[in-house]
Amino acid sequence: MTTQPNDDVVLVTGATGQVGTALCARLLKDPNTRVMALVRARDDADLQARLAQLRQRCGGDAERLLGVRGDVSAPGLGLDETARETVASLVTSVVHAAASVRFDLPAKDAAQSNINAVTHVLDVARTLLERGRLRRLDHVSTAYVAGQHAGRFHEHEADIGQQFRNTYEWSKLQGELRVMAAMQQGLPAAIHRPSIVVGDSTSGATRAFNVLYWPLKVYVRGWWKTFPGSPDARVDIVPVDYVADRLARLRRNPATLGQTFHLAAGDAAKTVRQLAAHIQTVTGGPPVRYMDQQRYRRFGRPLVAPFLAVTKRGRAILRGGEAYMPYFVHNPVFDTARLCSVLGPDAAAPPVLDYLERVVRFAMAEDFGDRAR
Repeated sequence: MTTQPNDDVVLVTGATGQVGTALCARLLKDPNTRVMALVRARDDADLQARLAQLRQRCGGDAERLLGVRGDVSAPGLGLDETARETVASLVTSVVHAAASVRFDLPAKDAAQSNINAVTHVLDVARTLLERGRLRRLDHVSTAYVAGQHAGRFHEHEADIGQQFRNTYEWSKLQGELRVMAAMQQGLPAAIHRPSIVVGDSTSGATRAFNVLYWPLKVYVRGWWKTFPGSPDARVDIVPVDYVADRLARLRRNPATLGQTFHLAAGDAAKTVRQLAAHIQTVTGGPPVRYMDQQRYRRFGRPLVAPFLAVTKRGRAILRGGEAYMPYFVHNPVFDTARLCSVLGPDAAAPPVLDYLERVVRFAMAEDFGDRAR
C-alpha cells in the first residue's frame, strides 16, 4: 500500500459485514483515505477472493482497499508477524465493526466475540498510540446495550443497572465499558450505537436477515396468524446506509472523541401496529392479530412447541421467536440529542415508512436470504 503523509489508513474490522461494507464504501470516497480490511480467511487465496468481493460491493479500487488476514477473537487480532508490523507501521485509525449478532449464544461464546475481541482491538490501538500513529478508534456498539431499561436512554448512559434480554446485549455493553475505560486513560476513541439495522433505504438490499425480518418472514409465509407482541411497542429501525453515512461523518470530526452517539430514530420510532399496517398494505396480507407475550409463553407456547419442534420450519419459528420476540414488547426511547448537536439538521434518520416497502420487497425477492443457502 502506497501512502502519503496526510493519508488516513483505516483498519476496519467487520469490513465484510453489513455495516462494515457500507462504511468502507463511504470511507473510500475520500481520496486521502486508505482502508485495510481485517478479514478472517483460510489462506491468502481466500483473502484475495473475499477482498475482490468487498471491492465489488463498495467500489473500492485495488490501491486504496487492501486487507490482512486475521481474527478479532484472537490475541493480536490473529495477525502473523509480517501483518502485525504492516498494521503497526501504516495504520492511523481503527474502526471496530466486527461482532457476533447471535442473540442465543452462551455467555462464554458471546464474551469471546464481543468482549475479548474489543480487548484485542484496544491492544492494537494502544500500540499505534505508543508509536504516535493513532488518530482515533471508532467502536460500533448497539443502542440495545440499554437492555430492558424503561423510558428514555441517553447517549451518556451505559451501565445503569439494566437487565438484558440476551447475551448479545450484555456482551456489547461489557465491550463498551472497556472502550470507555481506555478513553479515560487517554485513548482517542468514540462509540457509535445503531439501533435495529435493516437494508439500504434506496434499494432495500441487505445480507443480514434478522430481528425485524423474522416476524416479517413468518407473516409473509403465513406460518403464524397471531403475533405474540404488543401493538403499541415502539421499534427503532434505521437503514444501513444511514448508519454508515453518519458514522463516517462523525469520525471526521475531532470533537466527537470521548463521546457516545445513538444512530437511531429516537422519538420518531414507529409502533408495531404502524409497521404492521404498512407491511400489510405492501404485501396484501391479512390483518395482524396480537397476543400478549406473557400469555403466549404461559399458555400458547407449551401447546404449539411440541408440534413445531418436529419440522425444520417449526424449529426455525421457535428459534426466531425466542431470540427476537422480546424486541416487540417494549423498548427504550434512544435519545439522540448529542448526535443532533454535532450533525445538526441532517442528523435525523429517514422516516422508516418512507423506505420500508423497499426493505420488504427486497427481502421477499431474496426469500429472506434462504435463496443464497
